[in-house]
Amino acid sequence: MDKQFFAEMRKISHEDELRSKLLLHGVKRILEERQEKLLGFIRKKEEKHLM
Repeated sequence: MDKQFFAEMRKISHEDELRSKLLLHGVKRILEERQEKLLGFIRKKEEKHLM
């Protein structure tokens, strides 16, 4: 996650409804990034195995 995201999160009060939505969005981004890395790793491993 980028530092700008966390800086913006610190500005939002804990009671603000937007905070929970942004946190969920951030978690979703993290999971998507990890999934992309994992799929890339698996593809590379499969390509090496096929050679």
